[in-house]
Amino acid sequence: MMMSKERFIERQAEVRNAAARLQEAVGQPESSIIRDAVIQRFEFSFELVWKALKLYLERQGHECGGPRPTLKKAFADGLIATPEEADVWLQMLEDRNLTSHAYDETLATRIYQHVVRDYSKLLGAMAHRIQTLTWD
Repeated sequence: MMMSKERFIERQAEVRNAAARLQEAVGQPESSIIRDAVIQRFEFSFELVWKALKLYLERQGHECGGPRPTLKKAFADGLIATPEEADVWLQMLEDRNLTSHAYDETLATRIYQHVVRDYSKLLGAMAHRIQTLTWD
């Protein structure tokens, strides 16, 4: 499937907006409603980010597949800077997969804390990085 430059630019805007909405939620005082909002915004931010990376990397001629191989390829390609950061991205993927399971208060709290402490910053930085990628 050929992806147009216009579609990639659209995807860049979606990523930027999702990351901004995540930052907005993370900035609110914690409550059960805010926690749910943060987790939901984390879910769709993560989805948009990995899919944007996949589009870009496939455009560069790489085979990506799902989120795990896409993140590994992003690391190999230098879009994820360090092995430590790559580990956090893989942890983020695991947490993202867990959010779709039956609602568990303890799990939700743990994931919320990860999003606030680490994931929102990484997603924000990657959203920014995605804005700098060009569709040649």
